[in-house]
Amino acid sequence: MCGIVGLCDRMEPNQARRLLRRLLATMEARGPDGSGEFVEAQIVMGMRRLAVIDVEGGGQPLLSRDGQVIAFQNGEIYNHVALRHELEQQGVVFRTASDTEVLAHGYEHWGIDGLLAKLDGMYAIAILDRRNQQLHLARDRFGEKPLYYSATSDRFAYSSNTKALALLPWVDCDIAAGSVDRYLALHYVPGRRTIFKGIQRVLPGERLTVSLRSLTLHHERYYRPAVRPVIPVDTRTLLDRIEQAVTSRLVADVPVGVFLSGGIDSSIVASVAARHHPAIDTFSMGFKDARYDESAHAEVVARAIGSSHHHFRFDETAFHELLPVVVESLDEPLGDQALLPTYWLCREAKRHVTVVLSGEGADEVFAGYDYYGTMLSRRSWRAGLKEWATGRRAAGAPHSLCDNSWPVTPSGFPLVMDSGGRRGLLGEPVHDPDPWEESLLSSLGAAENPLQRATLADILTWLPDDLLVKLDRMAMANSLEGRVPFLSPALVEVALCLPEAQRMTGTQTKIALREVAALLLPQAIVRRKKHGFILPMAKWLQQWLGRVGDLRDYFNLHRIKEFDVAAAVSLVERELLADRPNERLLFSLVMLAEWHHSFFRRMAADFRA
Repeated sequence: MCGIVGLCDRMEPNQARRLLRRLLATMEARGPDGSGEFVEAQIVMGMRRLAVIDVEGGGQPLLSRDGQVIAFQNGEIYNHVALRHELEQQGVVFRTASDTEVLAHGYEHWGIDGLLAKLDGMYAIAILDRRNQQLHLARDRFGEKPLYYSATSDRFAYSSNTKALALLPWVDCDIAAGSVDRYLALHYVPGRRTIFKGIQRVLPGERLTVSLRSLTLHHERYYRPAVRPVIPVDTRTLLDRIEQAVTSRLVADVPVGVFLSGGIDSSIVASVAARHHPAIDTFSMGFKDARYDESAHAEVVARAIGSSHHHFRFDETAFHELLPVVVESLDEPLGDQALLPTYWLCREAKRHVTVVLSGEGADEVFAGYDYYGTMLSRRSWRAGLKEWATGRRAAGAPHSLCDNSWPVTPSGFPLVMDSGGRRGLLGEPVHDPDPWEESLLSSLGAAENPLQRATLADILTWLPDDLLVKLDRMAMANSLEGRVPFLSPALVEVALCLPEAQRMTGTQTKIALREVAALLLPQAIVRRKKHGFILPMAKWLQQWLGRVGDLRDYFNLHRIKEFDVAAAVSLVERELLADRPNERLLFSLVMLAEWHHSFFRRMAADFRA
């Protein structure tokens, strides 16, 4: 696990090294165990390393036999041993036990497309081919690892975070109104665009090739989730797939643990992991208020599987202590209320392990959210989703992820604010069409049935741009590696094509996964209804906003030119007086304000340094 950065620009070598080290300093938490550099006439590349595989010998860059292929990576290649054996049979001699060396030799033998087709892992990779002067960047299939870039006609840069790119004076760090609009609708910024006008993302399952001679860019999706006709799968076969996914993600040369909430997703992962690592460390989070605490369920599972269990409590004191800390770990604003408890859990887990497995992704893959059922039970929503996915709209109708006649996402999840509410904060509608959304439409239109379409929508949006961002940023802020077994491509493609009867029936969610759980876990856990991270957020936010002083000053987001301060203050004051305030809206606005103040304050300090 690392942070990677690179820059294509013509600079004197010593100047290039100084700049590279300054950029690498922004991601020290991602890689506290060392750094690596490659400097050439037109390109500099570097990394910060968290040592997980081949702790002593796995530093980067790693090169092909002739030194013409230079490989850097942020992540882990879970099948690197099998790929190593395949390459050794072709005569390759390895110098290290690192999974990154497999990338260098694999590219040399199979080319970039052949290499990516073989990889099972979570990764953001950068491979320089000195022979044809091409830089290849690629991101894993579901977006577990981040990768940003910025380009002009004569410069190009990439990074694991936005801060490194923002330090480059030629990168446009003005806030994009269209991105703010999407954030206020979704509580995250989806797709290729970021909150910044001049910074974009490499998409999950995408390869970006940069010609060093012309600095032209070529994007290509090497992976999209396979959407096929539904196929029933028996429980034992599904358990075998899950076991393969979990065991492959246990590979490490450092201690490994599991986040254990007591829900069936994390409990299945923990149970399988404990079979292979007896007394494995498990970690759970609880709350003082019994209405929100599910720690007893985690303890039941821990006793059943024989794990070494650690339980921590999150309270309002932790909330107020951690909110500014968490904000500093974010590349962009994110309004996910589980951010702070996740950071706390990662911090405590790091005292015991360096790698942790999580149950993220199971709800999206196996249909675990109640709103899927709500959407499917309402004909208007079923029809609306089909209309959205197939692009059949009236002339002049909105064609956007966030602007529809019904205030929900394509999966049925409610928007934070509808278009009218956002207009009150940003003025006239932002006409900012996004080609990525058209691609999303095409993918959803190929789905076999409404439930497949709804879960696929979350896999392509909510999962990479919220849930996986939360896990990666909170874990890496604590120099902890988070892994997600339920996003094994082989497992996802089986689960996504299950019949509706094996995914959701009536009020029961994740039918097939519950049948797997019945083979592994106590019945009390199997029958549990999904709980999730539910927090007493209204009270905590009221306390927070009561301490910030003048709300007009607090919501004076001067880098967002379109933002109406008076309207925001009026909205917040109204919500604070409500009997049941909109916690999601309040938290999203607080995180937008906190991120805005924190990011630009830190950038100003860095420029002065």
